[in-house]
Amino acid sequence: MRKVTLIFLLFLFGSCQNKENPPFILFGDSYGETPKLEFQYGIKEEVGDLLENTNYTSYDSGILCIHSLPISLYRQELGGKFRICWKTDEAALEKWKEGFSLLGIEKTEYPSWNLRGKDWTAFFTEYGKWKKESDQAGSLLEWDSQIWSSGLVTYQTFALPHPMFLQRTKEVCEVVFPSQILDGSPNKQPLLSMELPCPDLGEVAEKIVSQNEEWLRQCEPTGPGVSEVFRHSESSYQRFLEWENPKDSVICPNTQSLDWYMDGKTSSFHSDLFSKRTRVILPGATLLFSDNGKFNAIPIPKDFLSDLGTQTIVRWGNSEYQDTEFVFRQGNEFFSNQLNPVSCRDQFQFWKTKDLFCGNPGLPNRMERKLKDESPPGCQSEQIQITEFYPGNHFDSAMPLPAYFEFQNTGKPCDGSSLHWIYENTIYPLSATEWILDSGSSFLITRKLWSGWDLLEKEKPFTIPKVVFQIPQFVWEERKGKGRNEYQSNPSLYHLLRLQNQNRFSIVVHSGNEYPHGRTDASSGLLSYGFQLSPGSVNNSYVESLPSEVLEYNPNQSPFLDFGFTEVLEGIVSFERENGNRYQFWKPNGIRIQTLATYPSLCNGENFYQLPDGFFSETFRSLRYIGRQSGDLVSLFFDPKLVKERTLGGTRSLHPELNPIFFSRSLFSSPLCFGDFRSPGSPKNRSLEVERLTPAFTYLTNLPFGNQTEVRLGNGSRTIALSLQTQAPNIYQAIYENSLPFLPGEQIYSYFSDPALLAPKSFLEQKGPIQIEAVFPNPQQSQNEWIYLCNRTNSPEDLSSYLVEDEGNTDELVAYQTRFPSLTPNGRADQRFQYNTTLLNPGGCAWIVDPDGKDWFFPIFQSESDLLLTVKSTQTIGNGISSGESIQLRKKQGLGSILISSMGHKESHSSFRIPVATGEFLWLKLGASGMSSLDFEIFREEF
Repeated sequence: MRKVTLIFLLFLFGSCQNKENPPFILFGDSYGETPKLEFQYGIKEEVGDLLENTNYTSYDSGILCIHSLPISLYRQELGGKFRICWKTDEAALEKWKEGFSLLGIEKTEYPSWNLRGKDWTAFFTEYGKWKKESDQAGSLLEWDSQIWSSGLVTYQTFALPHPMFLQRTKEVCEVVFPSQILDGSPNKQPLLSMELPCPDLGEVAEKIVSQNEEWLRQCEPTGPGVSEVFRHSESSYQRFLEWENPKDSVICPNTQSLDWYMDGKTSSFHSDLFSKRTRVILPGATLLFSDNGKFNAIPIPKDFLSDLGTQTIVRWGNSEYQDTEFVFRQGNEFFSNQLNPVSCRDQFQFWKTKDLFCGNPGLPNRMERKLKDESPPGCQSEQIQITEFYPGNHFDSAMPLPAYFEFQNTGKPCDGSSLHWIYENTIYPLSATEWILDSGSSFLITRKLWSGWDLLEKEKPFTIPKVVFQIPQFVWEERKGKGRNEYQSNPSLYHLLRLQNQNRFSIVVHSGNEYPHGRTDASSGLLSYGFQLSPGSVNNSYVESLPSEVLEYNPNQSPFLDFGFTEVLEGIVSFERENGNRYQFWKPNGIRIQTLATYPSLCNGENFYQLPDGFFSETFRSLRYIGRQSGDLVSLFFDPKLVKERTLGGTRSLHPELNPIFFSRSLFSSPLCFGDFRSPGSPKNRSLEVERLTPAFTYLTNLPFGNQTEVRLGNGSRTIALSLQTQAPNIYQAIYENSLPFLPGEQIYSYFSDPALLAPKSFLEQKGPIQIEAVFPNPQQSQNEWIYLCNRTNSPEDLSSYLVEDEGNTDELVAYQTRFPSLTPNGRADQRFQYNTTLLNPGGCAWIVDPDGKDWFFPIFQSESDLLLTVKSTQTIGNGISSGESIQLRKKQGLGSILISSMGHKESHSSFRIPVATGEFLWLKLGASGMSSLDFEIFREEF
């Protein structure tokens, strides 16, 4: 077959000379004044990634040579290439240099360029004009885009356009050097044409066929990998997909089609030219697919390239490329997405265009051009440090300031195009061209350019939420060496930057610390509008940390915190939550109270710093900060049950007070929030609060008692007046003139009344010998209610003289056997009792059960020594206990009775109810007085 092919090719190309296969096919023993075309195939003269000579012409010892590629590329090209050499003078060299320079310049009018020599002519023209004349002239043979018109294919290392070769007649051939300009109309593209004597085309064909067969015998059946992608209709580069053979050997893909997979849809591309040009892929060779006809690419419809830079999968045989999100246009610059890139400045770019573009379609990404000796090195990732971050105010049409990251070069002068900035898993090359960063200089990466500010900046289309509390994580990465420097903010540090629904502050980074930007060194123009930031100017000013105090906390609808300060001071206020999260905000001079909230609301107004969502969640239990009064660390705790009780059904804000008061409440209703008592950002009007101290009849208040304060002592049966004596500021002792008219063991309360109290308040001043410690009002099985009481004295008590009282009736207590002499009662878990006595010894406990119940559930603290009692009739517990109902224990005294113990304390000023669900029981906490719902725990029957 090869013999037949060769005969056919030799017939087309002419008679073949009998020669060996030197690196160049030479015609004659030496060069003369007639140009000679020397074709090379399968020979690489140099290896390496540095391109030192990008000229097309060389001149040595009177010999001028014109190459089909820039000389350094020519020497590294393993595939088809040629040069044309002849004897001439240096003046011809300069003319040819001028001609080739015109191929890289876009002009409306070009100078006349025509040359002539022995057996050759050359001229400069436009492609459209040349194409028309060429079609009229016709040709015997053409070599264009690696394909000979005879069907023969040459393979190439570089996917760049080689000169077109045409055989016009048997003796005359033409070589057409194309333009490197991507912009403009194809017909207006400049070109250089040279007519010269034809080489021995038969020998050229034999060399191509022989080498192709050799490569086919050597090749490895595998596919290439994607090395570069680009897609943007506003760029001259349009769209392309580049593949590369990463091996040092020839490969032969097992298929000549590309398959696309996206969103469950599949599409495939293949063509005759695709099949011809990819049968063999040379070592390190690139293959380009594009709909841009100016590339030496395999043409492909643009629909196949329209999703590049998204989550697309492309397969070529057994090779798969998982595309990633990439932004090809960043500001006024364009970037391709490259595998193993080098500095944008250093990367050799074959194409000439008006675009500020970083990429090199058709060439290996690692190829670099030689730089001038005085060129500064590329920047290293560790020498670029963040100095300021501003989340932008671009959601506000009145003051749409762009977000930015400010950085400083802390090292020697360097070129920034050597770096990638990686943010939210998206790669942003810093600069498409050389960008020199002087030592100590600062620059911005910004969402929009700061027009008119004369800043060193790069526009990048990164996204930033409206509300930000931390510097987002990012990475500086060296494009070539892949050295990385990652910035991670302290995840526990939050900066409150948003005030009055605007991002008013940037975050300054200095000496490893972060804090909101102070007034010092802030941009004066922005400061006049209330914004504290300094884009492009590194801020190293000291900021003072200020003490503060929490003045008000509202946990209800539209929750908020109010901090108070010394008015004339300004600086950073910091506080910490129980989870270790720390929060910082700027306190300006002249501000005494500052509100913090999580979102805008009518109830809180607009003058607040915005806190993160979820700040006031159920886990919000405490704050720590430097106190304004003491200068020491203050810890403030928010027990959820206490907060719920003190807010009176979620209607009042709380004002922190000293232990044991903890909180006072807001006195006045909010004019902005109907039915809610709060005062965000305003002076505080606190309720009077009083708590009992030790010893007895000693009390602490948060505010001084007035002359309208009344204190009494007693219970529902009778009370007596007490007088107050001041012991210390806000500490009082209640005194009485005569002996107390109450019996020993009678439960008595103190009663406080004052207009400044939100409600009259009582304290338990004396307990009875028997105390109610648990109640099960609503069991799973009806009629199985019980009351649990204990003797906490040193003397026995006969409970047959006791009465149990609910909110409607009173009944006597009896031993269970007294009412049911023939029954032997047991609990559900077969618990046993003392059920034939009413004598309760010191430390002993008893259960009062519904007489209609049986198989009662009892908690784990039940003991066999416990008494089992019931009621003489069915008027109280025998008639059922309601959830939240008040229960009292009384002792017969003559014709009446005295109060001994109470659940709910209905005879005091501080009565309460604790509703429970079915199957839940109340248990008094150890050591608690039982005067508050917080003194009880709720357990379920399954416990």
